[in-house]
Formats: sequence, C-alpha cells, structure tokens
Amino acid sequence: VLAHGKGIFHTDDILALADRGYIDLDMVGELAQCWLGVPLRVGDEAIGLVVVQSYVARDDYGPADEELLTFVASQIANSLNRRRAALIQQQALEQLEHRVEERTRELRHEILERERIQQQLEHEVMHDALTGLPNRGYLRERLERVLGLLRRDPHRKCALLYLDIDRFKVINDSLGHLAGDGFLKEVARRLHECLREPDLVARIAGDEFAVLLEDVPEADDAVRVAQRVMDALAQPLVIAGKEIEPSASIGIAIADADYRLADELLHDADVALYRAKAQGRKRFELFDASLQKHAVDVLALERELRVALAEGQFVAYFQPILRLDSGRVVGHEALIRWRHPSRGLIGPGDFLKVAEDSGYIEAIDWWMFEHSCESAARHLPADSYLTLNVSPLHFRRPDLCERLLQMLRRTGLAPARLVIEVTEGSLLDDPDGVRDVLARLRDAGVGAALDDFGTGYSSLSYLHTFPLRLVKIDRSFVARLGEAGAANSQAVVSSILALARALGIEALAEGIETEAQREILLAMGCVLAQGYLLGRPAPIEAWIGPGKG
Repeated sequence: VLAHGKGIFHTDDILALADRGYIDLDMVGELAQCWLGVPLRVGDEAIGLVVVQSYVARDDYGPADEELLTFVASQIANSLNRRRAALIQQQALEQLEHRVEERTRELRHEILERERIQQQLEHEVMHDALTGLPNRGYLRERLERVLGLLRRDPHRKCALLYLDIDRFKVINDSLGHLAGDGFLKEVARRLHECLREPDLVARIAGDEFAVLLEDVPEADDAVRVAQRVMDALAQPLVIAGKEIEPSASIGIAIADADYRLADELLHDADVALYRAKAQGRKRFELFDASLQKHAVDVLALERELRVALAEGQFVAYFQPILRLDSGRVVGHEALIRWRHPSRGLIGPGDFLKVAEDSGYIEAIDWWMFEHSCESAARHLPADSYLTLNVSPLHFRRPDLCERLLQMLRRTGLAPARLVIEVTEGSLLDDPDGVRDVLARLRDAGVGAALDDFGTGYSSLSYLHTFPLRLVKIDRSFVARLGEAGAANSQAVVSSILALARALGIEALAEGIETEAQREILLAMGCVLAQGYLLGRPAPIEAWIGPGKG
C-alpha cells in the first residue's frame, strides 16, 4: 500500500504476497477474508497506514469503503500531523530554552573571564612585572587621592620617600641580569615588610623605589621609617654566590594641604634624593626650601652651560706626570676648567654632574679632547704623552674608536702620545665592548690607563683581561702614606705595584702632596707620579714658557 497505493486485498492476494516473501504466515495468525488499508498522508509523505480487516466472507470491502477510509485516514493524518507539529514545536522550544540556558552560562562565563582579564590587565598596567609592586602610574593615582584628603583635612600630612639603590649597576653588570633581578625582588620584599597598612611601596623604574606614608603627624615619623628602611636593606644577602650588603639613598618630602599635584611631591622627593646622592649616598635627606633653591640653581647652571659651549668659555688645564727618580716630566693629564664670566674659574666638580644630567657632557668632553690634543701636538715635547679622561658614556657609542682616531689625524697628535683614562665603571659597563675598543686603539698606538685603581668592586678579577698600559693608584691610598697607622694603605700600594710589575703595566701614584709621600713611594719602587707637590694643573702656557704659545 505504501509503495503503490493499492489498498484492498483478499485472502488469495494475501497468500500471493506470502508466496512472494512479503508476509510471514507463521507470524500473522488467522488470515483475514478481506483486508483494506490506506496510507496516512501528510502532503507527499506517507507517515503510516490505517487498516481494517474482515474475517467473514459477507463483510467484503469495496471502493466506497476505501473512499470512506481514505477520508478517515486524512483526518487521522491531519490530527497526527498537528500533534507531531505541536510535539516538534515543544521540543524546539525545549531545545531553544536549553540553548538559551547554555548560552547564558557561556555568556556569564565569558563575562567573568573578561572581567578577570580586565582586572589582570589593570593590575599589569599598574604594577611592576618583576617585583609585583605598584608602579609609577599606580603611585601617582594614589598620591592624587591622598593629596585630596589633605586638602579636606589641613591638619593632616603625608610623606613620600624616594629611594635609589646604591651601586646597583655595578652589581647588575658584575653578577648578571638574572642576579640583578633577584636582588631587586629581595629589595622589594624588604621594603614591603617595613610598612604598615595603608602605606604603599612602589617601584618607579630600574633601581628606584618610592614609599608613600599616608599619615605622618611629624617629619620625625618619616625619618624613623627611612632609617628602618635603610637598616632593613643593609642586611647582607647572597646573590649568585656573592654576599652583598645593599644600601640606598633616600629623599624625603613631607606634603601638606599646599601641595596640589602628585608630580610636585614626586619632584621635591627627587630633589632631596639628588642631594642625598651628592652627599655621599647611603643616607637620607629631607626636602626643604634650600633644596628647592638648589634645584633652581641647577636649572640656571644648565642654561649657563649651554651659553658656555656656544661662547667657548671652557679651557684645558694640564697637570704634569713625572718620574719620581729623576723628576723628569713624561706626560700631562688634561683637566677641564670653566672660565665663568662672573664666577671666575670653576673646577669640574662644580659643573660636570649637571652637565651629565642635562646631556651637555658629550659636547663638552669632545671640545676638551680636541682642544687638548691640538695644544699637546703644538706645544708639548714630542717625547711626552697626554692623558684624557673618557667617561663610560662614550664607550656606549659604537663610533668612539673611529672618532678618536679621526680627531688625532685632525690635530696632528701622534697616536702613541695619547693615553685614555678609563674608570672601573667603564670596564664593568660593557666588558666585551670596552675590551674591543681598547684593543683596536692599542693596535692604532693609543694607550689606556685605569684611573683610581684599588677602589672598585673587583679590580683584581679583571685587570689582566684588558689591554692596559698604565694603572693609577688612587689618591685615597697615597694620602695615608707617612701618617701613623698607615700600614694598611702602604700594603695596598705595595701590592698594586707588585701586581703592575707582574703584568708588565706601569703604575702611577696620584695625589702626592707631601715630601714624605714622595719618599715612601720612591722607596717602594713607584716610578711615575702626579700631585700638587709635583705640579698643579695649569694652562698650557705655564708648561711651555712665556712667549711660546
């Protein structure tokens, strides 16, 4: 019936279907005399059958019965279809509700995940990745809120401590960046342990940290915290197998209702920090009006330096280097002075730090290099040499070697007559790069001297690896010679002289100011020396005689 639409069958038809394998007579039981079936149709689809059967011969079905059953089947099919549609709709609604619930859960999860990521991003933006401490941005926001509280309560005060870790660059470069990172993490931990809620410690940049004390009735409260911080940092720690005793310089600014902006407080604490570092580090300084005047003076000095460069107010002074045994001058060290139009002659200690901070130092140095080399080539004896102090900053420039050699060609000074003085900081800043520059200069004839030897972090560990012609024994050891209890200084000087002889390097004693110092050094076998006893720095005219300039 489903295949062909034929709906009336009699017993013989049923038996014929059985013979053809469509019906299993063992399964159907008693056979009907007449069988009538019509499809249940929904559109073109047959979804089932309606069947009636007669088991007596007189109840025979005909076309009218088929037509009637077809009508009944259409009603049944429509009812079934409606029911099926209702069931499908109900299932669809249930599935939709299920999907809505699932999507709601997914959206809720996505919202929570977005909130988590947003919170994480906000934390990362406002916190230092290495130490986990709040960063400068977080500190500024917190400062703005605290200063707002001060304006509402004029009797309240807060304090900002600005910290700079002393000699961190030496530690970082000597032990490696991983060790430096571990060192900073330990510093951060110690700082955090020094504070109480709601005070805050933040990492500003590099080795700079800040501590915000939200409520300090008196300045002494901030001073006590600063001392507690210095004591905590001073405890030795072992990094990369080396025991280190950290220290810090701290600038303290006390804020009241007069402060309006966070940057004002940060600036004043930074000014106090600058003063603490200038006073010798490992100390703290409180900001006051005199420091503010000093900061203003620094700005004025920066402007005057710019004018000095433009108008050529700098001058080269030369200090002689002598042989102690004969007193013969073998060389000169070039030292810069500033001939200020109103303040007179100014030494480098009064302006070089400002020149470094303001970015003028390179231009000043290169003027000094060229002027000194030109003067030496023209006026100093051909068998004498000239030493120039070259700061670590210049070794960070890839063209230092080429630039120095070009300058020698311009000025006419033979490369063999030039010795550049480097500090231990230069060697540690980029050992491989500095070693390469010194080697190339040595190949071109230019010598190298290590200045202030004996005061550095690990001098003996690297001295033999650099192509040095000369080591200069620091004046702090020479100054003690001839005094009571100077055995340690004499032992240090003797060791340096022995080390220099073993390495085939000349040794020069700096800062000889007494006859006793000269005699002791001469007896110890020191050949070269310089100092006020032997000759003070003076313009080139002082060393060539009048009328020879």
